[in-house]
Amino acid sequence: MTTVLIADCCKPSLVMTSEVFKDKIAGTIVDVALTGKDALEYLAKQAPDLCVVDFDLPDVDGPALIEAIRKIYHGPILMTAYPDHMVEEAVDDHLFYFNDASQWISKPINFDELSEKIDRFLVEGFRIGKRFESKMDTQLIAKAAGRGKRAPKVQGTILNLSLGGACIKLDGSMKMKKAQELTMTLSLPAHGKKKTGAKRSATTALGGETKIKATVAWTNTKGEVGLQFMRLTDLQKRGLEDYFRAQAETE
Repeated sequence: MTTVLIADCCKPSLVMTSEVFKDKIAGTIVDVALTGKDALEYLAKQAPDLCVVDFDLPDVDGPALIEAIRKIYHGPILMTAYPDHMVEEAVDDHLFYFNDASQWISKPINFDELSEKIDRFLVEGFRIGKRFESKMDTQLIAKAAGRGKRAPKVQGTILNLSLGGACIKLDGSMKMKKAQELTMTLSLPAHGKKKTGAKRSATTALGGETKIKATVAWTNTKGEVGLQFMRLTDLQKRGLEDYFRAQAETE
């Protein structure tokens, strides 16, 4: 049974959005949150198949809520909004590295537009996080087999990267299995301005080597491995966002 959470305080939009889902997928259960707080409380206990978040909620804007939701929910999120330059700017600043939320849906809700997004992200399971091509070097470190044992390591090249994970071409061999925990080393250039004195500004991200904990999502016979990141620190997230933004500007 498909379950959808709609976070919207506008009754006509709620009705229209609900009807589209019920027409597309018979038996869909639609749950409603009228505020961002309600949505987060719901998602702390339940995991729907998809979330629809309105840009203009009484207590929070859509992009800020989506960023908070990403910390506890890993399914597709669609954003609805009345067309406005503020919406465009917010999406460019905060959501451009997600395939789902960045393709926001204009209000009043159009059946065909929402239907197409349902097919793409719910029915077909299209990738949520945008992947950015890369040629950066990395090292994967597995857990040691026991006390006194050396941790297995292998060098590799990152082929593509997102906020959710990475695809890596290995330069050597190391036994891996699905769901195995690894640590991936990553070096990104620092972005932002330095403050005078010892402290750096919040916008100055990684700028050196960092270690990201991940699990193996898949392996193949080409010597490639797909990693799913575990929790990123705020600094790691900002560093990756800065890197993706710089990559997008050069495309």
